[in-house]
Amino acid sequence: MVDYRARLLCGLLLLGSPAWADGAPGSPQQDLTSLTLEQLLNVRVEGAALHPQTLRDAPASVTVITAEDIYKYGYRTLGEAMASVRGFTLNDNRTYQSVGVRGFNLPWDYGSRILVMVNGHDMADHVFDSMLWFGDDFPVDMHLVKQIEIVRGPSSALYGSNGEFATINIITKTPEEAGPPSLSTELGSFGEKKAQMMATVPITKRAKMLLSGTVFNNSGESPLSFPGLDTPETNHGQAIRMDGQKGYHFFANLTWRNWNLTAVLSNRNKIQPVSWGDTIFNDRGTHVDETANYVEAAYTREFAKGTLRWRIYYDQDHLRGRFEFPLSSNGTLGVGVEDNRSASDSDWVGTQLTYRFDVAHLGTLTTGAETQIDVRTLQSSQDFPPDPSELVSINVRDKMYALFVQDERRLTKSWALDLGLRLDGSAYRQSFISPRAALIYQPSINWTYKFLYGRSFRNPSAFDLFFEDGLTAVANPNARPEKVDTVEVDVERRIGKRLNLVTAAYGYKLHDFLVSVFTESGLGQTQNSGVIHAKGFEMELQARPAAWLDATASYAIQAADTDGANLPNSAQHLAKLHFAVPLGRKFDMSSGMQYLSSRDTLAGASVRPVYLADFTITSKRLLPNFDVRSGLRNAFNWNYSDPIALNPLVGTMQQPGRTFFVELIVHGGR
Repeated sequence: MVDYRARLLCGLLLLGSPAWADGAPGSPQQDLTSLTLEQLLNVRVEGAALHPQTLRDAPASVTVITAEDIYKYGYRTLGEAMASVRGFTLNDNRTYQSVGVRGFNLPWDYGSRILVMVNGHDMADHVFDSMLWFGDDFPVDMHLVKQIEIVRGPSSALYGSNGEFATINIITKTPEEAGPPSLSTELGSFGEKKAQMMATVPITKRAKMLLSGTVFNNSGESPLSFPGLDTPETNHGQAIRMDGQKGYHFFANLTWRNWNLTAVLSNRNKIQPVSWGDTIFNDRGTHVDETANYVEAAYTREFAKGTLRWRIYYDQDHLRGRFEFPLSSNGTLGVGVEDNRSASDSDWVGTQLTYRFDVAHLGTLTTGAETQIDVRTLQSSQDFPPDPSELVSINVRDKMYALFVQDERRLTKSWALDLGLRLDGSAYRQSFISPRAALIYQPSINWTYKFLYGRSFRNPSAFDLFFEDGLTAVANPNARPEKVDTVEVDVERRIGKRLNLVTAAYGYKLHDFLVSVFTESGLGQTQNSGVIHAKGFEMELQARPAAWLDATASYAIQAADTDGANLPNSAQHLAKLHFAVPLGRKFDMSSGMQYLSSRDTLAGASVRPVYLADFTITSKRLLPNFDVRSGLRNAFNWNYSDPIALNPLVGTMQQPGRTFFVELIVHGGR
């Protein structure tokens, strides 16, 4: 039977085609060393406090990946970009990728506790409350991205549920920033094929629309080896042509006066080499298909005494899974096939209103309110002939609201205090109050000290609360939100004009951890169980020692445990290095390297450490209307696996060896 405890979440991809404005970061026409280190450190971020501010002033440890970084390092997916960031890890079970940080990336846990947004729009669905689109399934193409803001630490005081360990805010380019029309085609290992088109269309004198479309079709790696399934009946554990995917994305952004309208349409169909539960091995009928769309209208207006922002949106995420199981009869396996179709459909509407203004003796206040209403949160599962039956049909809708306030106050010339508080409520979930405090000390332009505290939470999802099939799982409508208390101290030191050193020490305690446990009847149930402790230290050196060299090196040591046992898939040591240098006048070469120490699987075994090296070559105005980008991934062909938790006989997933890609870019005149 199907393992219904699984969150059947795959992905969506968004349309994007490379586009560059003259002089904009990420443009192949721009010299990669044109931005000084001081300019890079003064890049403004919005995700840390709901308004633009520098990295020094942000009440958190923040990393920014610019469009220039995305182009020169060859980041083609959000996961590739995140894998380069200090303290972050990427995991891949060949259905989707997940991202972890600060020791937390459990192989069975699809609610990653990381909040992912596009221009402040939460990308999580409303059945599993997850955001797992870090591969080609992410709905915004990397060429459309202006910058990626990675805000470490709790953010529930601003954004509510899921902002426990980090917030990732992807800022897209506007029609004015996107540049001339462009077409790109990409070929790579394992039959990878991708095409993108993009253009900015003037509507009126004051209105412009950016349109972008992408299609992709990948054969996937074959064969894939699974030692735990090494029997004659399962082709000795060799999965043939079981890793393919295809899909499309569409992205539209219209700017007109104070209005900004965005529409996203996307779909991905993915064959699963190993699925949730004991599906028939090497059967291409087992696959997942997901459509994810949203439309949002945002209005911003500056008043004499403040800034008003209002947004209204409609989201939908529709997931369909087909799972082929050996047909059982009287407890024995027959020769037939049990054709199971499972689905989750979540549709919801929401609105948010914020107002930022100055108040005498208090500083700058940001107040806001938000509400979301579920139109549908359907969970269904049924078996088709030859043994038809309806197993699950659940549709429990919620109404959620939130009120929040943030106060940013300059105490003295050197000291600043940021305070935040948010109340989240729901029709059937418990209310939660999230506080946050940041004390920032800047004795000079070269030193910044940040003392941070926050309490964040994650609500139990509709799946956690209500899924019940009478065979494998039982509902738990009394599950409570899990909560995390985090303390952190950051020190940032500018060393001249060419070096910047960042250090961070943190500790967190996760209470009421939501995890599936077996009841006395042998059924799985999501319960609040256990406590997770973690602590760690991170350091990063950003350097431009010469005009031709850009380099960043980081190291993180972390320890996360529950009941004295190390967390699965939690590397204790992470080291990363990336650098870029010019190759003559027309090309640049970059490299990203990383090391992850050994990690434990769910069964307690260990996977070997990981050493990876990537190399990318990019052109800049190779021809007036043509550029090329190519790269090697895992250049030294390191053999490694990631811990996963899908099938009881499969505890690790083989990862790709050496791969390559070539991207050809044709762009219009400037």
